[in-house]
Amino acid sequence: MTDYILRLVFAGIIGLLAGLSITDKRNARMFALTCIGAALITITSTEFYKAFAGPWFSDPGRLSAQVVSALGFIGTGLIWISDENRVMGLSVAGTLWLTAIMGVLIGAGLHYISVTAVFITVIIFWLVDLIIRRRILKKDSLNR
Repeated sequence: MTDYILRLVFAGIIGLLAGLSITDKRNARMFALTCIGAALITITSTEFYKAFAGPWFSDPGRLSAQVVSALGFIGTGLIWISDENRVMGLSVAGTLWLTAIMGVLIGAGLHYISVTAVFITVIIFWLVDLIIRRRILKKDSLNR
């Protein structure tokens, strides 16, 4: 029981870190809740499978597989075309999808892979922000 509670807390922290790396503070909770929900459905799926212990009754991967489809549907709603005809929201949708997958991994007890994925995600966002800032500063200095 304690292991499952720790998994859910860990999923919340991981989801929050992923959310803070891409969105403003108000929307970061969406990532935390998505990660916790994915972990919870994975825990439920595996425990349900253990309770019936027969391959003809259940498949522990079925519920977790639905997380991927559901987030594809939700992610579509996060993508829009701006007034300047630019596609927006792809990074947020992709990160939310990745956060859900990390939640599935945490729910399955694969913590190290989840931590590695979050670390790589945060580094990617940090590097991209750094590159964008440098390009903007460089353009500003050329325009003066």
